Amino acid sequence: MAYFDNRPQHFRLVAVLYAGALLVLAGMNFVRNASRATDENLFRTSPSRLYVIRSLATVLPAAGLQAGPQAAVARADSVRAGDFLIACNRREIEDAADWQQARQGVAPDSVIALKLFRPAQGEGFTIRLAAAALPDSCVLELPPSIYIVGVEKGGASDRAGLLPGDVILRINQQSFRDAVDADRIMRRAGSGQTIDYEVRRGPRSLTLHVTLARLGVSLGMVISLLIGLAFLGLGLFLTLHRPRIRAARLVGLVFMAFSFPVLLTHQQGAEAGLLSQILFAAIIANILFGTATGIHSSFYFPKERPELLQNPWLGRVPYVLAAAAFAVIGGLGFAQSALARLLFLATLGLMLLYYVVVFLIHRRQCGVEYKRLSRSFKAIAAAAVVGMLVLNLLLVRKVDQANTGVLLLPLLLLPGGYLYFIGRHRLLDVNLRVRRNTQYTIVSAVWTVLLLLLMVTALAWLPKLKLNLPDIRFNRGYLEIGALPMSPDQHQFAEKIILMALAMALIFVFQKLGRAGQNWIARLFHRESYDYRVATSELAEVMATKLSMVDLARGIVKKLAELMHLERVGVMFFQNQKVCCCQEAYGFDGEEWQAFCIATDQQIVQVLEKFRSESRFTVDYLPDDLKDNFYHHGFRHLIPIRFKEKLVGTLLLGEKLSEAAYTHEDFAILTAVAKQASVAVENAFLYEELAEQERLKHELAIARRIQLASLPQTTPAIAGLEIAGVSIPAHEVGGDYFDYLNGKPHKITVIVGDVSGKGTSAALYMSKVQGILRSLHDFGLSPRDLFIRANHLLRQALERKSFVTSIGADFDTQARRLVLARAGHLPLFHYCAPAQAVVKVTPRGLGLGLDEEFIFAAELEEKTIPYAAGDVFLFVTDGVTEADDGHGGEFGEEPLIDILLRHHHRPAAQIRDQLITALRGFSNNTEQRDDQTIVVVKATP
Repeated sequence: MAYFDNRPQHFRLVAVLYAGALLVLAGMNFVRNASRATDENLFRTSPSRLYVIRSLATVLPAAGLQAGPQAAVARADSVRAGDFLIACNRREIEDAADWQQARQGVAPDSVIALKLFRPAQGEGFTIRLAAAALPDSCVLELPPSIYIVGVEKGGASDRAGLLPGDVILRINQQSFRDAVDADRIMRRAGSGQTIDYEVRRGPRSLTLHVTLARLGVSLGMVISLLIGLAFLGLGLFLTLHRPRIRAARLVGLVFMAFSFPVLLTHQQGAEAGLLSQILFAAIIANILFGTATGIHSSFYFPKERPELLQNPWLGRVPYVLAAAAFAVIGGLGFAQSALARLLFLATLGLMLLYYVVVFLIHRRQCGVEYKRLSRSFKAIAAAAVVGMLVLNLLLVRKVDQANTGVLLLPLLLLPGGYLYFIGRHRLLDVNLRVRRNTQYTIVSAVWTVLLLLLMVTALAWLPKLKLNLPDIRFNRGYLEIGALPMSPDQHQFAEKIILMALAMALIFVFQKLGRAGQNWIARLFHRESYDYRVATSELAEVMATKLSMVDLARGIVKKLAELMHLERVGVMFFQNQKVCCCQEAYGFDGEEWQAFCIATDQQIVQVLEKFRSESRFTVDYLPDDLKDNFYHHGFRHLIPIRFKEKLVGTLLLGEKLSEAAYTHEDFAILTAVAKQASVAVENAFLYEELAEQERLKHELAIARRIQLASLPQTTPAIAGLEIAGVSIPAHEVGGDYFDYLNGKPHKITVIVGDVSGKGTSAALYMSKVQGILRSLHDFGLSPRDLFIRANHLLRQALERKSFVTSIGADFDTQARRLVLARAGHLPLFHYCAPAQAVVKVTPRGLGLGLDEEFIFAAELEEKTIPYAAGDVFLFVTDGVTEADDGHGGEFGEEPLIDILLRHHHRPAAQIRDQLITALRGFSNNTEQRDDQTIVVVKATP
């Protein structure tokens, strides 16, 4: 067998040739049996050679008749002509000598117990009577004979005058040993020939002429043929389907081997000829080697037994026994020798004993899984054997030889049970599963046929009803019931009316029953029909009430699965025809569905965009890798969702729970759903965008409050200075900032800065710069040193494209001076009261975060500026000087100087407000493009 492990095609060829040879031989035997002669009666070998030829009256009551309706007859006659004498006083009697010995020493007036067999009724019984009441002349010794059990009405034997209970002594003047030998002699004559039967019927001897008929195909032959084909079919299925698996090969060969004896159930063993010899040899070979293969297969099936496979000779011994027995039986002559038959049975017994011994020795090494699975298969075999025994006990006397195949019906449990458990436990790598749509068809057909049979039976039973109808009539408005029955004509008319009404009622009841049963079957197999208009309406309601994309997707897949009874269904929504922004599924594990979407979403988009004109896709037309992925995850169809030729999503459909194919109506409603969903999806996109905008707006509002809260909320009270500042971001948040760093009562450092860019990113950098400057100021650094340290930290934290400009002024009110440093920022606007002029102070300096520390420090200049009472210092960001008037003009620096000249005498807060008013008037409600920050510091006396 190891040769075939890597050569499965070779084994398939061997299996096909073997099955072909078995079918050819079985076919030849079937044709021969179907065309053989028959006398159309059932006979059996007579149970005794002693035959009663004269009836005797009862002397004593019967001690116990064994059966049935004939008991009264037996009691009336005691002993009838035609009975066989079986035993006397519990002593078996075979011939006249035994009869004489049994009666020796028995007094004439004593009572004897006779066991008799009455062939006409097929029953045995025991009778008690006086010894002298049964003279020797009443009993006749017959040669070997057969008795007629039954005669087919109108058949050859019936036409010739044969009756049940007749005893046949010779056929065409030839004696025979038993029923088999008599059957051989009869069939040798051939159909259409007339043969002579020498018959004993009680005291009479008759010669009847029987013209033989052709047997044809009997029910038993058909049953045995079907059972044999079931065995052969299972064997072929296993050997051809899994030839690489040794267990499958062995089990398949076992079923193929034992299919042959079943197919040849009607083989006539006593017939001569080459074909008979070949058939008998083949039967013996298949049984012997089939048994050996069955023992060997138990080493591999249902699970491998490594402890048995370690010794190869454990599996070889049954084959050696089978080969030796076959050789000896062949030498003795197949089916011709009693010794050959004895050897055949002994070999089978020896092989079975060997199997039991081997498994008893190794039973402790047997695995739990093997025991669990083998119990199922042993139960199948036991059920088949018990079923055959029960059927034989019940029908052995009621089935003629031509219909012995009926007794083999329990054997169908073997191929059926094996196939069921192999499929259920996934043994031999076989996955057997009948699709639910096929199951539905089968169950529906069985229900329909059963219902029709019941209805026809009921309708056929109606005419047999005996209706005793009273004489009912209307007289002058009264309903009268007469004492006498109706007249025959009236009774017949009324009976027809009632039977017609009953027939109509039965048809109505069966119609309702059939519809209810079919509806139940449809629900069981998920085949209920649904109203497409209702389905469309329900889906439209889902789409109208679900606003968010996730809720919409979940609603669609859930409703589709419920309405169409889908095993699984998924939906993907695509944003900008590229990115899968939402995916939901029904009947899927969450992680598995997410992995599937990540792996396939881009491929799906490409395919759907490539075939824009298609309204649906079957996965069979997808690229091979994508198709395999879809099949693996249970999807069979795609329905694209397009909004004005723009791909916004797709439906992914799995099989129906009923496993039925999608119909045109199904695709029509799915296409309509896709069209409805396209509008809902687009609305969901808009809803999501609006919700996102609202969320961002809310978050930015919070960020704005936080940013404004981070700016100085109160102005420090410093004697000799008025300070007023404000920062107006262009958006919700901005990159401008200002701060007051106060360490001593007479000192304050004013910081104004501007982060490159606008919006959220600038605001985040601004917060970082503000935090760094506040932390470094605690070290009491001058503005120049403060910026140098800050540049070192910010260069590591800022992106290359980002930088910060800043200006810092440290005011000392006692010394009436300020120390100024500028890191790439706008100049300081200084109104000098004594000179009544505005000076732009612009010390050298680079923006923070642009250059290395030594370059930044070398370029950074620090100035000390004395001031007097009435001086005004103005700090601004470029959002002020570059403010737009809507026509391309900028605010510039000149208006700043002008406002300082005209309003220097005002408090710092009013100067600040004048600047803001001037900015608003200049911009003329033009949208602010950049953040605007203003800080005014005025020296007071």
